[in-house]
Amino acid sequence: MPEPRKIVLVLGNGFDLDLGLKTSYKDFWESEYCPKNYPAPLIRHLNQRWKDDLDAVKWYDLENELLEYAIHGDKSDVVSKEEREYLKNNSDYQLNIKAVYGPRDDIYQILVEKSIIKLENNLLVIRAVVPYKEDFRLTVIERDKKAFLLIKKGLCEYLTTVALAQKASNTIAFQVLSVMDEYAKEGNIVNIYSFNYTPMELNGSELDSTRVHYVHGRCRDGKVIIGTRDDERISEEYDFLQKSFDDSFNPPAIVSDLQEADDIVFFGHSIGENDKQYFKALFKHQTDYANKHSKDITIFTRDRTSEIQIKRSLQRMTDSNLSTLFSRNNLQIIKTGELEDDGEKLFSFLAKYGND
Repeated sequence: MPEPRKIVLVLGNGFDLDLGLKTSYKDFWESEYCPKNYPAPLIRHLNQRWKDDLDAVKWYDLENELLEYAIHGDKSDVVSKEEREYLKNNSDYQLNIKAVYGPRDDIYQILVEKSIIKLENNLLVIRAVVPYKEDFRLTVIERDKKAFLLIKKGLCEYLTTVALAQKASNTIAFQVLSVMDEYAKEGNIVNIYSFNYTPMELNGSELDSTRVHYVHGRCRDGKVIIGTRDDERISEEYDFLQKSFDDSFNPPAIVSDLQEADDIVFFGHSIGENDKQYFKALFKHQTDYANKHSKDITIFTRDRTSEIQIKRSLQRMTDSNLSTLFSRNNLQIIKTGELEDDGEKLFSFLAKYGND
């Protein structure tokens, strides 16, 4: 009887998207759970960054943008002293749209443009509502910190509703997860490391918790880890934007499991800069000629564009030894959006693990 194989399955947001779940950055940012009107420079920065093209934004783009903001972002206050005084004296009122807005109409208009107050047009009445009134007294850093907490809280609440959606059983993601689950039942060792916050379920039941590890937390538990990688250029006041400074940061043993695995499967993960601390040792080791053990590495990604991005990332992690990584391992990339070209690769992958 052959020795059981050790498999590591690494899942990113592309896995959830392939299942049909609305877990993109755009889905969250456009939802009612996102605090995009909170008066903090961090929120202003994010609102301005992709206002014309949210479709193209990935979660790693947010992480990169948090790093950019922490180092170079405009941290000037979104509310001037004059505006704050105006808000203090005009917290909630109604005005006829044919009437004059009242004292300091110019400030009123500026606050509307900044989304600090909002208009609800109901026939002839405009109601001006001042959200987060008490928070205007906080410092910029205090408001940025609260804004970051509100993003995490809102994301948890949003994903909890999304996680209730029916997942499509005819997707490639479902097939891959199913075949891995069956492979584990045959006595092989399959460890799943999910970088998503949604629960790992199959046919309506959550998978064995001893095999599924949520690297950055789970929305069901109310705690998720978002943020940027460690960077010495980030000032101490903005340490909170780094994942490693999160109170819940306690990543599972993914690094050692990757080193010990016979087969490694990535599905929908960018393998990018912000998570290189988990993967760089693996790919460097697999290009080392002193290492006599090759691995079967399969990477599922969406299309040619994301394939190129992954290859560039692997090239950086291997110190420009990408060709050596390919030649010393059985490494293949399967594009889920281009099965006319990659269909045979998918069939061979599923057949290898028992799904004929």
